[in-house]
Amino acid sequence: MKPMFIPSALALIFALSGYNVIVAQSPQNSIFESISNPKAGEGIVVVHQSDAIKRLVGTRIDSDFLNSQNGKTYISTRGYRIQVYSGNIQRLSKDEATSLQEAIKGRYPKLESDIKFIAPFWKLLVGNYLTYEEAWVMCRELRNVYPQKKNEIYIIEDDILLPMDNL
Repeated sequence: MKPMFIPSALALIFALSGYNVIVAQSPQNSIFESISNPKAGEGIVVVHQSDAIKRLVGTRIDSDFLNSQNGKTYISTRGYRIQVYSGNIQRLSKDEATSLQEAIKGRYPKLESDIKFIAPFWKLLVGNYLTYEEAWVMCRELRNVYPQKKNEIYIIEDDILLPMDNL
């Protein structure tokens, strides 16, 4: 009887003095478990998510794929861009690409665009799309807006930069 009395008395003293006795600490629940646990007076949430995604939640992204430009952070990945112009007449092609870029920026101010020189061609590339379908929507629109360039506007696979605040 004595051995049981001492631990119980110590636990009572700690409880009355405001200290908490932690016997075993349970691991912290993930966000998926936290919202899936039923609570009185609340609805039931069922999360259908692959285990691969569950493992990624809360982990840091490898810094090899992070870029900073103009005070914004981007993640670099493979995706799709729309090639709007390509020409190989040195001075004329650069000017045409710049003129078309300004026209597109005027019409679509949020659409990112780059002029690249990939010898011997000057190319105007617009957009940063993760999926082909997203790029296709804008490609069709650009073909309708610039019908004289319809045969030059098409989708290419390229390295893209996605703003981290959009993810």
